[in-house]
Amino acid sequence: MEAMPRIQPINPRYRRIYQALSGPDLAVSESAGMTLEDLGLGSAEASRGDLVFGTYSPQGLERALRAYGLFQRVEERVGPLELRVVCTDPYRPRIILWSRRFYVPVADLDLRRTTGAEVGLGDALAATPLLYLDSLLLQNPGRAFDWNRPPLPGQNHPGLKLAGHILDVLLLMARRIGTEALALTPSTFAAACVYDRRFLFVDGAAQGRFLALRQAGRHLPRWLHAWAVELHCMRDEHGEAVAFKPSPMVSPLSSRLGLHFDANTWDDALQLDARRQLTLDEETLQRRFPWERMPPGPPPERVAELLGYDPLAPVVAH
Repeated sequence: MEAMPRIQPINPRYRRIYQALSGPDLAVSESAGMTLEDLGLGSAEASRGDLVFGTYSPQGLERALRAYGLFQRVEERVGPLELRVVCTDPYRPRIILWSRRFYVPVADLDLRRTTGAEVGLGDALAATPLLYLDSLLLQNPGRAFDWNRPPLPGQNHPGLKLAGHILDVLLLMARRIGTEALALTPSTFAAACVYDRRFLFVDGAAQGRFLALRQAGRHLPRWLHAWAVELHCMRDEHGEAVAFKPSPMVSPLSSRLGLHFDANTWDDALQLDARRQLTLDEETLQRRFPWERMPPGPPPERVAELLGYDPLAPVVAH
C-alpha cells in the first residue's frame, strides 16, 4: 500500500533571505539614479497600484531574484539576462528572464491570484486565496540534447535544472502576498514528476493514478518513462491504455489547507487508485517512439534493446 506522499520543505536558506527582504526592498522604483524606463523595466510613474500583486516593482523583483541567487545561477548557464515584467493587470503578471545572447526567454512564468474553488477545494476552503502558476517555461537554448539527456515530451531545449529553486521562491512569493498555497496544473506526466516533491494533487484519486503510473515505470530511465506515458503505452489489468490526465496540484502553506490532504476521504481515494497494477506495453512503445525527436547517434545499449533499435535502419534526428 502506498504511503502518504510527503512534501519537500522550502530551502532553509531561502527562508532566511525571505525574512531579510523588506517591503521597501521589493517595491523600490529606482537605483543608482536610474529610472525604471532607463533600465527597460517599466514606467517611471508606476504607483503602488501598479506593483505586481501590490508588492513588487520590476526592479524589486530583480533584487529579490538576485538575493536568492537565482538570477546569477541562470546567468551562469545562459549568459547576460534582462528581466521583463508584463503587468497590464498587476494580479496577473508575466515574468520573463530574457537571454541577451540567444534572444529568447529562458524563464517565462504566468501567474495570477485565485481561490481554492478553481482548483477543486470545496466548503470552507473554497475561498482560500491561492497563487496560481498558469505556465512555466525553463530552457537552455545554448545546450543540445544528447543521449545522456534526451528531450522530454514538450521540450524544445534542455531545461535549466533550476525548477526546484524557482518553485521555492514562488512559494515564498505566495506567502509574501498573503495567499495560502501555490497551485498549478501539470500538462504532462513529465511535468507532474517535476512538481511531485513540492505539490500534491487536490483530488486524491488523481494522486493515486499518478503514483500508479510512476510505479509502473520505476525500472525505466526518467525520460523514457515520460515518453511511455505520453504515448499511452501503459496498460491496466484489462489491457486498456492508461493516460495521464491533467489535474490541479497544490503546495499548501497553511495548516488548515494541509488538513485537506490528511482527510480520510482523500487518502482512501489515493489508495484505491494507487493499487492499480499497470504494465508497460513494450511493443506499442517501440512502434510509437519518436525517433525523429531524439539526438543523433545510437541510444545506450539498455534503451536500444528495449526499443528494438536497429542500427542499420535510417533514423532522422533534429
